[in-house]
Amino acid sequence: MQTDTVSRFLHALSPAHRETVRQLPREQQERLAEQWEGYLSDDTDLLSLSELDPAGAEAAAAAHVVKDLG
Repeated sequence: MQTDTVSRFLHALSPAHRETVRQLPREQQERLAEQWEGYLSDDTDLLSLSELDPAGAEAAAAAHVVKDLG
């Protein structure tokens, strides 16, 4: 089980976004991972999904966080 937030965030990303984020400075990766965790815990739709499909909820939150990275 991965406990590092950045590692968990990277794992939740699609392969294309994962490579984009890996190329960013570690500090920026950490900020994105923190946003991801916040989005996971604050979005009520994802809270319901996380009970049924935890990996799906993590992937949806990760996609939301990186949607503007291009």
